[in-house]
Amino acid sequence: MGELDRHKAIPILFGYIDEYERGGKFETEEFINYFENVLAHMKLVRDQNNLEIIRGVDDTLVTQFDKVPFTTPFGGTDIRYFTCHILATFFPVLIPMSAQFQEAYRFCLKLRGKRSDLDFMESELAPNLFIKDILKRSGELRYYFLSKVSEMQNLNNDPMILDDPYYQSLDKLREIPPSKLLLSLRRRQLKSDHKVLLQDKTSPEYKLLEYNVFSRMAASSLIYQGILHEMGYLKAELPIADRLKRILSNLIQFVTGIVKVPRYMFFIFSKSRGNYIYFTMAVLIIVIILVSIFQWLGSYNEKKLKSFETQIESLR
Repeated sequence: MGELDRHKAIPILFGYIDEYERGGKFETEEFINYFENVLAHMKLVRDQNNLEIIRGVDDTLVTQFDKVPFTTPFGGTDIRYFTCHILATFFPVLIPMSAQFQEAYRFCLKLRGKRSDLDFMESELAPNLFIKDILKRSGELRYYFLSKVSEMQNLNNDPMILDDPYYQSLDKLREIPPSKLLLSLRRRQLKSDHKVLLQDKTSPEYKLLEYNVFSRMAASSLIYQGILHEMGYLKAELPIADRLKRILSNLIQFVTGIVKVPRYMFFIFSKSRGNYIYFTMAVLIIVIILVSIFQWLGSYNEKKLKSFETQIESLR
């Protein structure tokens, strides 16, 4: 079996990137599956503890890295940029015995402004994930790449900013750059369920939610909003239009319920002519109000849709 056959998941993964960069159809789910296959292959190679096979993986990675020049995520090489840097850094973390076969890692190291892995991940790579013009053809990869960086840092036992006693107060938490905060939140979430973290009144997550830091971040950026939704850190509040619809639905059910009880209606009307006139006027007023509100809701939803379309266009 040749090396490319043995490590075939790697060239297949980069085949998706080639297609993406040519402007062809890009299947995000399939790409993620092959990314996971490559990581699983690295773990298998580690368990085999065969230096020749380890060198084969390293050589295959370098071959793919060297195909297309990339120095930044701009210019259409965004997925290649993140993929190469993440895989290159994962390689020595997953395969500790690979010290003499790290050409792929050294290849990427030369392209970094920050030499330390921790500094690069937190101050260069993670912030690039949140630039709106990056990954615009496959925005869901932001969360996936953020998760992979978080997983890698956890495996490497890198220090976490939210574990630093200096950042225990809300004022200090607000000093953390959004990209670094989201990275640290995702790292903590991979170790513990986010619902548990939000219930702990001493946790940073609880403080950030309690003082509306998450909602303010979401309001400042659609990208932050998407990541926070994925992580479950935004309160699921119904929009005003949906809340009004729920109220109106309950009101309609109430009126319908009264009308469906003829014996009760006959009793009310038989008492006096005034009751009949009062009830008729009340129904007419309710109908007029309902029609007016539904007209307003239609106009509101149309404006909301146009605003959303404008926001989406601004991200493209």
